[in-house]
Amino acid sequence: MDFKTAQYAIEKAMTAEGDFDSVQIEFFGGEPLLEFPFIRDTVDWFHTRQWSRAHMFMIGTNGTLFNEDIKQWLLKYKSCVNVGLSIDGNKTAHDLNRNNSYDIVRTNLPFIQEHWPHQPAKMTISAESIPFVADSIIELEEMGLNFTANIGFEDIWGTTEEKEELLRIYYEQLSKLVDFYKDRDDLYPVSPILESVPTYLGIPQDKRLNKKENVRFCGAGHEMIVVDVDGKTYPCHRFLPWVAGIEAPKEKVNCQEAWKPDTCKTCNLVESCPTCAGYNWEQNRDTGIRTTFHCQAFKMEVFASSKLEALKLERLLRKDIGSFSVEDLRQKRLRLEALYYLMEEGI
Repeated sequence: MDFKTAQYAIEKAMTAEGDFDSVQIEFFGGEPLLEFPFIRDTVDWFHTRQWSRAHMFMIGTNGTLFNEDIKQWLLKYKSCVNVGLSIDGNKTAHDLNRNNSYDIVRTNLPFIQEHWPHQPAKMTISAESIPFVADSIIELEEMGLNFTANIGFEDIWGTTEEKEELLRIYYEQLSKLVDFYKDRDDLYPVSPILESVPTYLGIPQDKRLNKKENVRFCGAGHEMIVVDVDGKTYPCHRFLPWVAGIEAPKEKVNCQEAWKPDTCKTCNLVESCPTCAGYNWEQNRDTGIRTTFHCQAFKMEVFASSKLEALKLERLLRKDIGSFSVEDLRQKRLRLEALYYLMEEGI
């Protein structure tokens, strides 16, 4: 992208009409730091202007290209530039996913942990790295790293037989993580894979917020736009023709009013199940028709999350039951009953 294209896109976003107070501007790749001079010049120019909206810049990086010039510039703008790292687990898992770059990333990790401790790193789970999920997450926790971990929406699973074996291994990995987290009150279970229990579970129907009035899962085409290198805009990066392999839709996307396909309509987890509008478009030519490659893995995550939450809740009640009000106890009992129902009756 040339500098003028970036200037125009940023000015348009920062001055657009609408009821929003702030804008996050993200440099996205590939690896954005391959174009560090462009990022530097863009952010420097931005701060020669006065803007009526708050702002934050975000750089998602694989962590291999830091040098002293880049570090010093990042520290200069530390208050308004976040750095998000991709690290895909322990050395074995990360090197499988990211071309043997683990040792370089570990060298640069202390710099990121010191200056952006609240920005979660991202651990992406692939088919090849599923056998190392538990050990990877435990290692990242022991490093004191703030991170998320998730399987993508793509069909990573292979044949039916290969998928069955990978799911079996994933179940074992999640069980190992439940054992790791169950007595660790100092740690939050890794999100989203062990925080997958619907928040409305155990809340009476008449007191729930009705999420079904808005079935969008993400902000693609609404709160979020992507500007390609030529200045053209798209709902998100998954709609770029050179990413999806097809032309982007002409109409406004991610506006569905019902759950599709039919199997999703009847699923008890549909209100909390993640989906990707861009990948739905790529696979189904409709942002509202969900891909279902990840259904079984997600249900395993919900099962493991339910078990972990139930174990922690039971222990909390046994330890401190006298410190809760009657209403608190009632709500916790309803939640516990709902968790056990979810596990015993199946998902």
